[in-house]
Amino acid sequence: MSYLPLFASPYETALQDHYKLLEFLGQGSFSNVWKAQRLADAAIVALKIPKDQEWGETQLRREPDLVSAFDHPNIVRIYGHHMINGCFVIEMEYIAGHSLADLLDGINRKNPLSYQQILEWTRQILTGLQALHAVNIAHNDIKPQNVLVDAGGNAKLVDFGVSRRLEDIIVWTRGHGTEAYMAPEVAFEETRLLASDIYSLGVMLYEMVTGDLPYKSPFQLATEWVIKHPREVNANIPPELEAIILRAMERVPADRYPTAAAMLADVNALLAKIQTGDIASPPDRTRAARMPFRPDSSSPLYYLEQAKKFLAAEDLQHALEAAQKAVDRSGGHPTYLRLLAGIYRRLGYISNALETYQRVLNAYDQTYPANDAQLRDVLERLGELYIKTQRYREAVNVYQRLLTATPEAVYPKFQLAVALGLDADYKKAIRLLEEVREARPDAVVVYSKLGWAYMLDGNIRQALSYFNQALVMDPGDLRSLYELGKYHWIMGDRRRAKDYFERLQRYDRKGEYTEQVQSILGMR
Repeated sequence: MSYLPLFASPYETALQDHYKLLEFLGQGSFSNVWKAQRLADAAIVALKIPKDQEWGETQLRREPDLVSAFDHPNIVRIYGHHMINGCFVIEMEYIAGHSLADLLDGINRKNPLSYQQILEWTRQILTGLQALHAVNIAHNDIKPQNVLVDAGGNAKLVDFGVSRRLEDIIVWTRGHGTEAYMAPEVAFEETRLLASDIYSLGVMLYEMVTGDLPYKSPFQLATEWVIKHPREVNANIPPELEAIILRAMERVPADRYPTAAAMLADVNALLAKIQTGDIASPPDRTRAARMPFRPDSSSPLYYLEQAKKFLAAEDLQHALEAAQKAVDRSGGHPTYLRLLAGIYRRLGYISNALETYQRVLNAYDQTYPANDAQLRDVLERLGELYIKTQRYREAVNVYQRLLTATPEAVYPKFQLAVALGLDADYKKAIRLLEEVREARPDAVVVYSKLGWAYMLDGNIRQALSYFNQALVMDPGDLRSLYELGKYHWIMGDRRRAKDYFERLQRYDRKGEYTEQVQSILGMR
């Protein structure tokens, strides 16, 4: 299938020198996914492209690099992320196959599913989890939609902790898992453990063998509703398989399998018994129906579900109304406040977003202790909004707190440096940016920001040097093209200035600098 020009239009021009978009694979609330051909070597890859592009600073977001280090048969490879002519993309392994959710939905008497196959997929998922957990990475969202099965029948984990870094709002299901598969400590305490993945896999295995979900609503999960054991739903399930599922789904994390390896050992032992005939292979599963997980209408989760549906349809006003109701029903819980703040932000209601993120931070400081990731996210959002509203001193304070919380992280140092520069503290900004450059010598945005800071500090020669270095790395760096064009215009070299401005206008697809260039050229 060739790509669809209607969908391709926002990205095609920006990416045309690096990729050929072949097929639109789908979209979520925040990203579009494409099958593409890498022009450098003709390799087929998948590209995840956020709908809301975060410009410049995004290049310093290095979280995907951790995952790209994995070369595991049961983990979809993340090859890296790139800023190409202002378009941010994550490049991933392309899998020609289907999600496990689609396969489960397609089960019927003509297309049954054997328990041996279910256990084999479980074994493969556990093998991938074991590799992630070995370096203290939790998947965070184990569910059938996040397991891809390739043409050879191999299961691969996807969407583990990468896309959530790109969301412009935090929706509970994206940031912390999907409700139907959430471990109790995640759903009600916002505590994420490696053992939480074990619980989610237990729920998924329950669903695979029964065609049902153990809980039908968050109310049942919250009130420790006694679930039906798998063999109560399907008597053909071997007792050994039921025992594996129930241990994985223990409410108390310490009662679950201590590691993915421990659960894998039991799954392997059961597979061996079926393969050798020590246990009779149960009849194939033919039931496809997967019962929906429906929150009660009095629950804030009900309105969260509504908000998610409206967000997926890009209906932001109705999403806002649903999120406001979720906040009211929850008594101002920070999870729902973060959702509300994110929607305000997308709508451009900056003062409301700023006030709501501050409420989240106050809740974390006073009532609901946050984990490091939650605190970091809110501080980043607050800093960004303070800069947008030109409250630079407050932005400096927020980023200083962020850097204190994550002293080894590079991105908070970069954010603090930018805020200091905007607050006219150029010397400190330059010192921090130079430290960032040493840690991230391949980040174009650092060079352009250093040029900006040196220019404001009056060191023109050093500023020009950094702008030129940025353009060597990325000929489409907008800030560098603009500053060099403006400098040569002021110095009277109109020919060179126009050359930079013409290049700038070719790359400036969002029109960020068009008005300023036209003003300089006297075309307003």
